[in-house]
Amino acid sequence: MSRVTIGLPVFNGANYLSQAIESILSQSFGDFELVISDNASVDATEEICRQFALRDRRIHYLRQPDNVGAARNYNLLFAYGEGPYFKWAAHDDILHPRFLEVAVEALDRHPEVVLASPASALIDELGEPLRLSPERDGMIDLSGICWPCVPENNPGLFAPDPTLRFEAVMLKMVMCVEVFGLMRRSAVKRTSLHGNFGGSDKVLLAQMALLGPFWLGSEVLFYRRCHAKQFSASTSGSYRATWFSGQKESILRQQLKLFGAYCRTPTMYELNFRQRSRCFLAIARRALSRGHQLRRLTGGLVGNDVKNRSQIWAVVAALVKLTLRDKQRSQKDKEPSWKRMAKGPS
Repeated sequence: MSRVTIGLPVFNGANYLSQAIESILSQSFGDFELVISDNASVDATEEICRQFALRDRRIHYLRQPDNVGAARNYNLLFAYGEGPYFKWAAHDDILHPRFLEVAVEALDRHPEVVLASPASALIDELGEPLRLSPERDGMIDLSGICWPCVPENNPGLFAPDPTLRFEAVMLKMVMCVEVFGLMRRSAVKRTSLHGNFGGSDKVLLAQMALLGPFWLGSEVLFYRRCHAKQFSASTSGSYRATWFSGQKESILRQQLKLFGAYCRTPTMYELNFRQRSRCFLAIARRALSRGHQLRRLTGGLVGNDVKNRSQIWAVVAALVKLTLRDKQRSQKDKEPSWKRMAKGPS
């Protein structure tokens, strides 16, 4: 049994796939298995994967007969392997040879840590660092797209208080590169994994943050490739919705799923009333303080008017109420039948 399982989901990724796999096979820490799930690609992805699988027995190649959507493809990979550590990898990113070595050491040394993420850098199609643009307050790729700067200064992720970690994810995390860090499998099992809606990676990280602190390295060992053809660069809401779920779905439905998942997250774990309230407040602050995030979270419900705060608070309160009611029903269903009979009909 390998100590680390790396899950690499891919769809039509022949352009950068070989570089990504080579960087994984070049790791100084060798006790890992690489599981690739091909989401019914129609380019040269299958041929590339099969060639690498013949070359290295640590590679297992799976091909989906139909496109199951990115979220399900990610989640299927987590079911493979039994080792204590798990990592998702993207087909277009590159790992430094010491990535696993450093991340495994961090998780071994700190049993309370649930996720280890070395520092990241952004690269372009050619593998060159992105250019910093002070005027646009970001990094510019070869297509002129502006990306947020990394590493992000987010010390709240390793705070002892779970609510501070939750706030760090909700209010200060932008790129979500931590989702490609090395995770403790026992913690990931307690999350809802990737939902079939946009932004589910941040929901997953928020849930991980409530389970334990993150370890953030200072040495750059992860290279996040930024290019015009990737999902993150798409400005089409309908495309992003289809990419996640594998089927056509309205943007409004996606927004509702995301907002509902945010509101359910604080109810999934053992938090006291004060902590849970602070988590809900962080969700509300995220919607109120970020115009573009407000449009993503509540645009279909209350329009894009950031000034109409009373409506936003009403939406937050309604979703929280529904979430708590669903949780109470779920807990009631788990009660032994004799207890329900003793209480009588409700």
